[in-house]
Amino acid sequence: MIEILAQIHCTEPRPFTAGIILHDNVVVETAPIVSYMKRGKWTRDRVRKHCHDRGWTIDVVYRRQNKIKKSIT
Repeated sequence: MIEILAQIHCTEPRPFTAGIILHDNVVVETAPIVSYMKRGKWTRDRVRKHCHDRGWTIDVVYRRQNKIKKSIT
């Protein structure tokens, strides 16, 4: 699983900074101002396009890849 913490910055018309967390390129946690991204289970590409269209910037703050061990039972 790949976990990404990203930060969205908006300067106009109402400035804000918001964090989002993605697991395997799907939004799973968000700041309240962008909670629609979590409710809609947005993909990383959709978030990127939306931010670009609105003139917002988005930066990856942290990226972690977890190796999941499969157990044989």
